[in-house]
Amino acid sequence: MTESEREYIREKSLEGQASARERGRHGGHPKAVDDDMAAYARPLRANGVPVPELARKLVITSGKNQGKCPSAAAVYRILAEEDEGAA
Repeated sequence: MTESEREYIREKSLEGQASARERGRHGGHPKAVDDDMAAYARPLRANGVPVPELARKLVITSGKNQGKCPSAAAVYRILAEEDEGAA
């Protein structure tokens, strides 16, 4: 009985997620680094600016951390995604 109830809840959750996706809603946290920041960061990194310094130059434009700087890890991730996209 419990197993069938759990399966029912799981199915309803998946249906809800699919419905939200169709409406353009996606779960999870918004990205801290947007495309404009990535475009600004790429040439600076190519010129040898260290990533921690680069992170201090960027400012998050939306969300709960608006006005703050992204972490160095977030900048490393966005630069790595750019490198993977180019390869």
